Amino acid sequence: MSRKFYIETHGCQMNVHDSEKAASVLKRLGYEPSDESSVADLIVLNTCMVREKAARKVYTRINEIKRRKKADGQCQNTSRPVYAVMGCVAQAEAARIFDRCNDVKIVLGTQAIASLPDLLSQVDQGFDRAIDVRLSKQSDFMEIGPADRARPFVAFITITEGCNKFCSFCIVPFTRGRERSRSPQSIVDEARVLAESGYREIQLLGQNVNSYGLSPIPGNGNSGAQNLLAERAVTFAGLLERVARDSGIQRIKYTTSYPKDFTPDIVKVMDEYPNLCEWIHLPAQSGSDRVLRAMRRGYSRRDYLERISWIRGAKKDYSITGDMIVGFPGETDEDFKETLSLAAEVQYDSLYIFKYSPRPHTPAATYQDTVSEEKKSERFQQLEELQTRIQGQRYLRYLSREVEVLAAGVSARSEDDLTGHTRCNKVVNFPRNGNKLGDLVKVRIEQIHPHSLYGTSIKETASIAGTT
Repeated sequence: MSRKFYIETHGCQMNVHDSEKAASVLKRLGYEPSDESSVADLIVLNTCMVREKAARKVYTRINEIKRRKKADGQCQNTSRPVYAVMGCVAQAEAARIFDRCNDVKIVLGTQAIASLPDLLSQVDQGFDRAIDVRLSKQSDFMEIGPADRARPFVAFITITEGCNKFCSFCIVPFTRGRERSRSPQSIVDEARVLAESGYREIQLLGQNVNSYGLSPIPGNGNSGAQNLLAERAVTFAGLLERVARDSGIQRIKYTTSYPKDFTPDIVKVMDEYPNLCEWIHLPAQSGSDRVLRAMRRGYSRRDYLERISWIRGAKKDYSITGDMIVGFPGETDEDFKETLSLAAEVQYDSLYIFKYSPRPHTPAATYQDTVSEEKKSERFQQLEELQTRIQGQRYLRYLSREVEVLAAGVSARSEDDLTGHTRCNKVVNFPRNGNKLGDLVKVRIEQIHPHSLYGTSIKETASIAGTT
C-alpha cells in the first residue's frame, strides 16, 4: 500500500504555489495525496508569519490534528504519522520547532522544497529529525509542469523570490532571503507550456515583482543583470511585455507590487497588451509620512499618490487593491487620520487591513508599542467601515456591465451556479447555463454584494479580452 500525504497551506499565493511544488515532489516519491489528515502517513503544514503568534498556532494545529486523528473512527492509518513544517515559520524558528514539538520530524525552509526527498530518507533511516533551512542568493528556482498543478485553468509562476527592502515590520527578508530573479526565457517558456496545456490565466508571483531583474539570476553568477539586459527584459515592464507577447496566455495577472519600484512604463505596457489584466495590487501600509519613515518603506504619501495618478490616468479602467497596517508603534490619531484620508482619496476596490503585531528579528519588534490593543481594534473598525462604503460605491460601477469571467469552480452557495474572477480580480457567481469550468464567460452583472458580483452569462465561452 502506498503512503499518503496531507498538505495544509496557510498564507499567500507563494505558499499555495510552494505547496504545489512539495506535492509534486512527494508524488514522484510514490506518495498519494489525501484530503484527510486522519489517513495520512506524512502531514505537512505550510506556514505563514503574517498573522500574530504564527509559531504557536503551528503547535496548536498539530495537536488539533492529533486529537481528530485519534477520535476519527474511520482512521485507516494506525501508525504514527510524520509531521513536517515548511514555509516562513519553519525558516524563522528552525531547530526550535523540534524543541517545542516532539511530533515534528522534518523542518524545511522556504528554499528547501527540492531537498524533501533527502529529509524523508533521513527519517526513514531512523534519524529523529531532519532539517534544511539554508538560504542563498544563488539558489535555483524549482519549477513544476502543468500536470503538477493543484488547479486547472489558473496557474502561479514565480518570477522573483526574497526581498531586499527590509521594511521595519516585515520578516520576509529573513524567511525568504535576498532577492533573486528567474531568467525571462524560463518564465516565458513555462507560461507557453501552460497555455498549450489549456491554462487560461497565469499569475506572476514575487514578494516584490517590480524589482524583477535588479538581482542576479541563480546559476549565472554576477552577470545575471547583464544577461537580462541582453534578453531585453531587465525591467519588470520588459518582462510583462515579453510574457504578454510570446506566451499565448489569455489572461496575465501579477502580485505583489512595491510602490517605490512601481514605474510608469509598467502601466504603459499593461495598456498596450489586452492579455495583461486590469488589476494592480499596490500596498501603501500607511497614509502618514511619519509612519512610512518609521516603517522604512522608502517612499512618501506624495510618491504613492503619484503612482495612483499614473494608474487612474491610464487607457484601461484598473482595479486598485492594497494593504494597510493600523496601530504601528508610535502611530498617533493624526497619523491614522492620514491613513483614512489616503484610503478615501485612492478609492480602493478592496483593502486588506491588518492590526500591527511584532515579528521576530524585525527592527519594529524593538520599538515601544504605544498603541493599545483597544485603540488598534477601534482604528481597524473605522478603516474597515470607510472601505466598506468605498467598496460598495466602486462595485456599483459594474451593475449592468458586461464582464469576462473565468469559470474556475462551483459556487459554494449553489451547485447550479459557477464562480470565477473577472480580469480585474472580482469574484462573480452566475448560473451554469451550459457553461463549463475553464470557459471564459461573458456575464452581465445584475446584483451587487459586499465582496462579490452576480450576473447571467450572455453567451458561452466568450473570449472578450480588453473588458474588465
